[in-house]
Amino acid sequence: MRKLILVEGLPGSGKTTISKRIYEYTSTIRKTHLYQEGDGHPADLAWCACIPVEKLDCIMKEYPKYEMQIKRHMYIEDGYAVFPYTQFPIDDKSFFQLMESFEVYDNRVGFKTFSDLHIKKWKKFSQQTLEGEAMAVFECAFLQNHINELLLFHCMSEEHIKKYLLNLISTVNELNPILIYLRQPSVYETIRKVSDIRVNKEGKQVWMERVISYIQESPFGIAHSLSGFEGMVSYFEFRKEVELNIIKRLPIDSYIIDNPNYDWVNTWKEIKEILDLHVTKSG
Repeated sequence: MRKLILVEGLPGSGKTTISKRIYEYTSTIRKTHLYQEGDGHPADLAWCACIPVEKLDCIMKEYPKYEMQIKRHMYIEDGYAVFPYTQFPIDDKSFFQLMESFEVYDNRVGFKTFSDLHIKKWKKFSQQTLEGEAMAVFECAFLQNHINELLLFHCMSEEHIKKYLLNLISTVNELNPILIYLRQPSVYETIRKVSDIRVNKEGKQVWMERVISYIQESPFGIAHSLSGFEGMVSYFEFRKEVELNIIKRLPIDSYIIDNPNYDWVNTWKEIKEILDLHVTKSG
């Protein structure tokens, strides 16, 4: 039985829209959980602090108002307290910044810890999901999040990234996963469109500014002299190539969906046919 659907693609390719449509459709047939970017996640560690256990007591003494939340939401793994710090309100800026400094991502814990923690969490998710009846839909938790980390902050080769992702996907083999990749032909046009859409109330392109800074200040961005909008597009063009190459090597059913004209009606029709073939009818 299919128990995991992975939805991937570059920013602006439609991951959020399509993952929600998949969830709405499959939920009419079987119990389904949707985990989108920014959600508390059962397998990914984005927006989780990874605090050495020897520092935990000091942090809770310094911020006693958050002690109960920390104890309630954290778990201990390999000498770290892993804590999803964005999953409840934080009104103390210094505490938020402290948690951010312990992030699992952005090379704050090193590759071995990053890899070990994720492998163990994906295995745990797989075991728990096998025991239940529900299926899960993941948006960007497999390719995007991990490739961004390994490219931008570890400057890993495509071969090393492929090896890591093959290891990661093997932890959920028993869930019989399927991957749907949304591909736009022009990275430049896609990034331009999403930059124009993701603005604040004053019309400022805050998403674009944040991503440009994220890329150009990373070790990869510095090493390749990436800057401004053109540097951001260059990075996403490279990431797209890496993702498509890795998809070819994955031992799971994978589908690349092209939507050059942003025709969501026909795109959804194509995806629905895939779901009917692999999920809703055959299981």
